[in-house]
Amino acid sequence: MAGKTPIPVARAQRNIAMNLDLARRQQRITVELLAERANLSVPTVRNILNHGSGTLENFLRVVRILGLMDPVVDATDPLNTDIGKLRANEDTPLRVRK
Repeated sequence: MAGKTPIPVARAQRNIAMNLDLARRQQRITVELLAERANLSVPTVRNILNHGSGTLENFLRVVRILGLMDPVVDATDPLNTDIGKLRANEDTPLRVRK
């Protein structure tokens, strides 16, 4: 049971949803076209763009269509953090890319 969504998580969901919707509007892509290109239903895409909720896979499908996949992947790379950079040479396991 996950419990109530923490405030910082809810805020991030709203901000990410707004950012994705802005990217969509700047590229002049309709919600319907975005849904079609991402192979998702229109209600699913609206849920992602309005509330920032949905599965990680569906989020990534939308991000890919909007051309934001690389920045999202880079944002989760621990080697892009101060701690990750400091500990890069320690005996932490190397990541395996597929």
